[in-house]
Amino acid sequence: MRLRRVSTFALAVTGAMGMPALAQQSRMVEAYEAKHAERVLDRSVFYGPRHGGVYRAKFEAQLRHDPNVKGVVIHNHGCGGMWGWETHVAQFYYRRGFAVITPEFVTRPHNRTGCPGNNSDDALKGGGRNFREGIYTARNPARLDARVDDTLTLVRYIKVLTAKPILLSGHSEGARTTYRWPYRDRQVVGAILHNQSCSAGYEHLWQLSPTIPTWQVLERNDPWAPEAAMGSCGHHFAGGNEANFTLLMQDGNNHNPLANKEAQDSLERWLKRIVPGAGEFVDTHNEHLLEAIQRSVYPDAFPAANADSAVRESR
Repeated sequence: MRLRRVSTFALAVTGAMGMPALAQQSRMVEAYEAKHAERVLDRSVFYGPRHGGVYRAKFEAQLRHDPNVKGVVIHNHGCGGMWGWETHVAQFYYRRGFAVITPEFVTRPHNRTGCPGNNSDDALKGGGRNFREGIYTARNPARLDARVDDTLTLVRYIKVLTAKPILLSGHSEGARTTYRWPYRDRQVVGAILHNQSCSAGYEHLWQLSPTIPTWQVLERNDPWAPEAAMGSCGHHFAGGNEANFTLLMQDGNNHNPLANKEAQDSLERWLKRIVPGAGEFVDTHNEHLLEAIQRSVYPDAFPAANADSAVRESR
């Protein structure tokens, strides 16, 4: 696999979550160490077209053998960890022909959520406290670099299984993880940013290459993204890459991903443009993956054919 890192930069910035801020230096803690990315598959949930949620062996069989898999999406959750919205987003993708992996970052050892709280309002306040504290927050480059390590491990895992296109997706903090991606790889064909701005307070986090087609959705009065109305990521695509950026700016105060038909329709059109054949299915027999899965889970039940032949010849 060939992954090429693109150049990075940091800028002094002001204003995010209603508070003044400067481009933050990385603040490292044990939870962000690269070694923890090795266990990301143990912290991930898998989905496949027409099957929905699947276990790992079935997911791998689908990637290798199912003609209805048009590509693979890695979707990163927001600051609160994995909740029902990841299933909602994954369902949108797998109904359009994509296998999906949703890793959970906050369950790394000694990690914490970026917005601790008992409910949405409480979590918003907790996110503000973490923002000021500067460690367990998605303005800390070290936190997002750790999430990129998880994503990179998953990209490498997928590339062993299939050459089909890979898309990076994320919601809120997970979207910042997506635009923190610093690599160029021909198999990574798109980035999807759900309800996350590129406002000044996060400018220092951007590393995504403008050559990667990117879709972004925002609502102007999103309470989690003050200045969302001015939070387009389009300026990162200036200088000849403007066609690679698609923005859906909506009225409203929603922060949840794919919460309305306009957002769903816009993303579906974009996916069909980026990955030809997205949303198209062929009939497959309901046993067509069985043997591949059985061999993966129970290899001892399927002795190698050449071993059987050798036994016969020795008689």
